[in-house]
Amino acid sequence: MQLKYLADLHIHMHEDFPPYRSCSVEDVVKVALERNVRLVGIVEHYGSALLHYKSIENYCSKIRKEIEAVEKKFPGVEVLLGIEASILTVDGELDIKPEEAKMLDFLLVGMHHIPAGGSCLPREMKGKVSVGDIKGNPSYQTFLRKFKFGDLIADWQEATLSLMQNPYVSIYAHPVQWPIVVMKKFFIKLRPKEKWCINRIEDLLPPDIAQEIFLEAKRNGVAWEVNNGFLPVKYRVDNEYVCCKDDSNSWSELIELFKMIREYGVKVSLGTDAHVPGELKRVGRLANAIELLRLAGVKEQNIVLRKNQVKLCREL
Repeated sequence: MQLKYLADLHIHMHEDFPPYRSCSVEDVVKVALERNVRLVGIVEHYGSALLHYKSIENYCSKIRKEIEAVEKKFPGVEVLLGIEASILTVDGELDIKPEEAKMLDFLLVGMHHIPAGGSCLPREMKGKVSVGDIKGNPSYQTFLRKFKFGDLIADWQEATLSLMQNPYVSIYAHPVQWPIVVMKKFFIKLRPKEKWCINRIEDLLPPDIAQEIFLEAKRNGVAWEVNNGFLPVKYRVDNEYVCCKDDSNSWSELIELFKMIREYGVKVSLGTDAHVPGELKRVGRLANAIELLRLAGVKEQNIVLRKNQVKLCREL
């Protein structure tokens, strides 16, 4: 697939861990332009934005000034200001408040925690069981041993549908990372005698559930992200800045997922999930994502490449 221009709508300007080094919007845009990226999405994790800027209002004020200066200096690029929020509950509660989301250009949402209020976690544990907790906390590992696979799938489906119905959500980030990539890795370790049951796309998204989710996504203009780091090894054309050198952090059915997305006419977005400055060279490195879309038969008109194709929070 040959695209005239690219878009990278998942770039963090702070590293995730201390000393939390950061760089400027201009630093990001210079690298993006070298890789033929003309639409850039700056996002911080919601908690990171509060940590570094004290409030979403301050974050927006500071970064918008940088964006305005950069767009004047480089008139061929569009830069959007966003947040990467987290879904906390199966009925769609996010860590960002609606009045904060309205300050942004766009809202990217990922499933970084096991959503509460469903079959797996009680509501009072919302936002408490994250990937890091699962890996390093024995009490949560004990808790996970009680889950049923069917409950895990049902909670993901309900939370995903809630996201598609949320008027502020612009992009669903790394949409199957939690039920497939993360949970499979830990379940195999914690429940080695139990057979993993999510092997085909239909195991995660049976036709009736898929129809409900994707019709809502199309109706509400929510794009599904193709994250450059998760393409299975045998399909990769670039093995730098991927989540893992083997297939432990990928899923072969990703191609089938995006075939389904294509059939429903849902928009897709491209993202590297770069955390700069340590991963500045990762910005705009999208060869794997583009290859996945080629294999899935997604056409250019369904790929978000310009600002006017993004669902904008500020216009709601």
